[in-house]
Amino acid sequence: MNHAFIILIIFVLVSLSLALNAVGTGKLVIHVFSKNKRPSQEALKQINAAIDKHREYYDIRYHDIEDEANLELIHSLGIPSSHFPVAVVIDGKFTAQMGDRISSFVHFPDFMHGIGRHEGNWSISDLEAVLQDNSLLLTENILPELEEDETEGDCE
Repeated sequence: MNHAFIILIIFVLVSLSLALNAVGTGKLVIHVFSKNKRPSQEALKQINAAIDKHREYYDIRYHDIEDEANLELIHSLGIPSSHFPVAVVIDGKFTAQMGDRISSFVHFPDFMHGIGRHEGNWSISDLEAVLQDNSLLLTENILPELEEDETEGDCE
């Protein structure tokens, strides 16, 4: 079989599985990805504080980025397979239109800026706005562009 065809089948099966899981609860699924390292856990505390205000409306699932069992899910959602410290994916989407700018819930939120690498283009208030109004989510996910030196070295 053609390699691309096999990948397409895997993608369809994972997407179908995610959709069926969401149907079971009647809630949109939020996938929260993080690492068990201090900077990622610091961001996760703030992400959880935002999610906690809306927990009754969502099925929240937590994933360790470094666990190889999660690589297929990470790939199917269009998140980088390496070099990201946190990500929040809501109903399969991680990019939102926030007024005149785009926010992608991948890499560190803005309160973590200054950490030196993996600085994303989103804030906790962006996440809260999207949790309140899912229509802000774009159908196309767009990865934020990082400075070239921001992708070097270990990712926290």
